Amino acid sequence: MKSKKLLIEIIELLEKFEKTTNVNEGDPSLDDFILFLQERRTVKEDRNDTVRIAQNISYLHRYSKLYIKKILKGSLLQTVDEYTYLVTLFNEESLSKTEINNRNVIEKTSGNEIMRRLLKAKLIGERRDEEDRRRMRVFITEKGRAELKKVFPGLWKSATLLSGILSPQEKELFLQTSDKLCNFHKDIFVHFREEEIDRLILKLPSTNRKNQ
Repeated sequence: MKSKKLLIEIIELLEKFEKTTNVNEGDPSLDDFILFLQERRTVKEDRNDTVRIAQNISYLHRYSKLYIKKILKGSLLQTVDEYTYLVTLFNEESLSKTEINNRNVIEKTSGNEIMRRLLKAKLIGERRDEEDRRRMRVFITEKGRAELKKVFPGLWKSATLLSGILSPQEKELFLQTSDKLCNFHKDIFVHFREEEIDRLILKLPSTNRKNQ
């Protein structure tokens, strides 16, 4: 019977409620129990929202890669990462290899492989840092600029498609929220990337950690 199953669930919730109730506060009331149920529902909804945000961010990244790959067909740029590295250098005189890796949120080994391919294709060049001769700096070549200009129109279409059906007001709100998230994670990537996840969680405000 459905009613019997519901009754068992209520009894189990009552047992959990009693375990969370301070015996020194006297007998709990019905209002206390209702408040307990509401708090449980809020925690569950918060966790579901957190998971959905993580999923949506992951999905958007995949959609973006799908669209950009379509634009790069026939280009000297073989991957999305090669494109983002070249774009990063487009308005810069030069960057150190560490700087360009950090801006693209890519680990040193993977970043060096991307730059190796771009150097081989002569889309970027490299030279010694004048202040620190041990360090190499990379810069975009004229060939690299020309290649980017070829794909810019298609990439604008890709970006337009990715933002989809958002209204101007929704885009502004999304930008504010995504900028806030990116700034938070950029600090972790640059300064604390080697720390364990349990230590990184502590960087969140306490209100964001209470339902983990």
